[in-house]
Amino acid sequence: MAGWRILSIVVAGLVLLFVFEMLRRRKLREKYAGMWLLVGLGVVVFGVFPGSAEGLARLVGVQTGSNLVFFLAGAVLGVVCLHLSSEVGHLEEETRTAVEEIALLRCELERTRAELEARVAALETGAQAGAGSNGQLVSHPRG
Repeated sequence: MAGWRILSIVVAGLVLLFVFEMLRRRKLREKYAGMWLLVGLGVVVFGVFPGSAEGLARLVGVQTGSNLVFFLAGAVLGVVCLHLSSEVGHLEEETRTAVEEIALLRCELERTRAELEARVAALETGAQAGAGSNGQLVSHPRG
């Protein structure tokens, strides 16, 4: 077996192991893992059966198998970029919404805090007005 074939199989195997380990540790979400597993399996197939790249290239009308592999790699990277751009846009929207909700909650908290301070101040002034000459509270009969 040629050295590049062995290298491609080893690298693809390491990628597959790395993806499984990241999944196990919950560092990689399942929706991304599927794509990386397919890429790793594709590299393994092309490494074990190098004629498959040439045959697939002839089938789709590409001059050589390496051109097809480079095209497929570019297509995968393009899809990854589009998907990540979509995710970033979605996360920006969620962040903006969360910031707006936090700002509204802060306003409500400040308003509630001001109302509470006003009530406490009113109770304190009422308690001081109801105090007798010796500083003790005077009880008022309820009517």
